[in-house]
Amino acid sequence: MNSMHFLGEWFDCRAALTALRDPEAIRALCVEHVMRHHVSIAYDFFTLSAHRGVIGAVMADDLHIVVRTFPERDAVNVDLYAAPSHGTDVAGMFQLLAGLCDDFRPARTVLHRVQHGTDTMPASRVPIAPTQTFGAERWRAA
Repeated sequence: MNSMHFLGEWFDCRAALTALRDPEAIRALCVEHVMRHHVSIAYDFFTLSAHRGVIGAVMADDLHIVVRTFPERDAVNVDLYAAPSHGTDVAGMFQLLAGLCDDFRPARTVLHRVQHGTDTMPASRVPIAPTQTFGAERWRAA
């Protein structure tokens, strides 16, 4: 299985501070972006974290997205995993991340990608060097 796993770190987010603390608002954004890709959601859960941010997840058969906000630092962490059974591809996953990124409006981003089950190493995880940018545009699909 050649799945995709992206770990995004978004810094200096210009979304309203109240939005970074609102589980229902962040849930609505995540559900909207997942549904745009015609993926049936099996489960979602969003709540306040111990640090007055939000932690939440949307899960489907072969996809999950986990979002954690840090309002005191204007930061967001995003974890997106997708297996190819839903016809997902890298471009589609970048579109999903780009849509969320547009909503949080970070000034700086770091994106880590882990490739699972490549042809040369079928049962392994292959880390790929992080792409660091000081504007969100460079890591998005063209």
